[in-house]
Amino acid sequence: MSKVAFKKSIFFILICSILMFSLSSCGGIDISDAKLLIDDFFKAVVAEEYDRAATYLHPELSEDLKAYFDKSEETLSIDFQQGVEIEKYTGFRSTVYNSSVKGSLLELTMNAKADKKNIQIQITIVKNDNGYGIYTIYIS
Repeated sequence: MSKVAFKKSIFFILICSILMFSLSSCGGIDISDAKLLIDDFFKAVVAEEYDRAATYLHPELSEDLKAYFDKSEETLSIDFQQGVEIEKYTGFRSTVYNSSVKGSLLELTMNAKADKKNIQIQITIVKNDNGYGIYTIYIS
């Protein structure tokens, strides 16, 4: 490989790296904002303000939150109104663009306590042309 071809290759790699960095820095979901969203969501659930909690959902998600949490309480033998405390975020996966949601996606896994019992929570947050908010929630 000649020096000119080598320099062109290095320049191309540099330009691609800059473009990838700029795309990932402006298109993704901020983890700090996502944690605040989750905290506010659970504050509304604990207060049984399901209409307010629904404002934290992504517009594409239509979920009857009262029915979901009533069923979860029955299945897990807990009372969410006794409080939900996120103890530790144990994992996350972030994509700048996910073709299934046509936007940014952030999946968070956490250990929590509800009614003084240990639970696991997995929440997916989506930001796309249709809005921003909780896209899926799974409690076990």
